[in-house]
Amino acid sequence: MNHGLLAIFLLLAGSANTQVVIGVETSSAGARDRILDVARASIGLQEKTGNNDGPAIDRILASVGLERTGAPYCAAWNRWVYDMAGFRLVGPRSALASKWVSDPTWTRSKGGTLPKPGDAWGIYFPSKKRVAHTGLVEVWGTKTIRTIEANTSPDAAAGSDADRNGDGVWRKYRLINQIYSAKNWLD
Repeated sequence: MNHGLLAIFLLLAGSANTQVVIGVETSSAGARDRILDVARASIGLQEKTGNNDGPAIDRILASVGLERTGAPYCAAWNRWVYDMAGFRLVGPRSALASKWVSDPTWTRSKGGTLPKPGDAWGIYFPSKKRVAHTGLVEVWGTKTIRTIEANTSPDAAAGSDADRNGDGVWRKYRLINQIYSAKNWLD
């Protein structure tokens, strides 16, 4: 395990006072690798009681100023991943999924620049009348994408409540037609 990933595990397992400093990559490819390294290191992280809680979830929520609130944390996890990868000034510091795909670089209806690894994507929920779930692209294929996302459940049906309010951080496979929009924050 490299020192950066070890630091991430220590942050997740350590006290709230743990501080981690990770260097910044300058190339886009290096940035994407760094972001995915952090995202992959958090796969399998789960809530303590199923109520958006626990020490690791609180650290993720703290990245957007919502520690110990039990707030939905998919967008906060995107923010936390970018922070831990050294990109504190890239992307929104927001717990709103819609902010991660504002001014999208790709939409299901209009196309655009195909999303790359580390880009944010969003799913529109009619019941919320907005993009209400986000995560990061791991691999964008021709019909499906492999994602890493938080506050979801590994086997939840797309668009279900457990799909956007689940129990942890998981790798999932989604049909591209389920994705409403995506945003490239790195190029």
